[in-house]
Amino acid sequence: MRRGFALLSVLLTAFALILLGACGGGQSAAQTGPTPAAIPPEPTTAVTVGSVTDQPAASAALAIPCAELVPADELQRMIGVTPDSLMDTVMSGWTACNWFYTPPGASQQEAFTVQAYTGEETLVKWCMDTNPANRLAGVTVSSLSDYVQEGYTWVIPEGKLRAVQALQDGRYIFLRFPADTPTLSSESQIADYLTVLFRRLQEKG
Repeated sequence: MRRGFALLSVLLTAFALILLGACGGGQSAAQTGPTPAAIPPEPTTAVTVGSVTDQPAASAALAIPCAELVPADELQRMIGVTPDSLMDTVMSGWTACNWFYTPPGASQQEAFTVQAYTGEETLVKWCMDTNPANRLAGVTVSSLSDYVQEGYTWVIPEGKLRAVQALQDGRYIFLRFPADTPTLSSESQIADYLTVLFRRLQEKG
């Protein structure tokens, strides 16, 4: 009787382990499976990941100051005024610049943001940021692939801000600025400025 009970206990334990394994697999599938169906066609997660996995990372992780990434006179031409202040983070592989300024005739400050990613972690950051699941719902994303290796832009409705993501030769640039900025009002203007920034990163690296 005891042997029979022990055998039954072993069988029940094995069955429970099988169920737990199946549940874990099902949970994983539930987390990743529905994503493509719920994501707008531009861009899809599969396309985003597949297009960067074969690209080499940047040759060096740069620590480039904001004043070198975007010179003061260039910034003033972009936003039309001298910025009030700068909040920056500069470390190996990542430069983040946030200039705060008051547009002519306005009473509230705006922000002009430039972030540059270089080095081995660039593609990981790119894949995370361009995953459509991490974007705000309801925005219309436009491709910039006619101008850069891979890129996207969209307008954030709440703050009327334009966001730009661009990847070129293993380097990643992110921009965010008021959507009505005259010097960056078209995709071709944005592309021209990205060219300047990428060339600057290439020269530094």
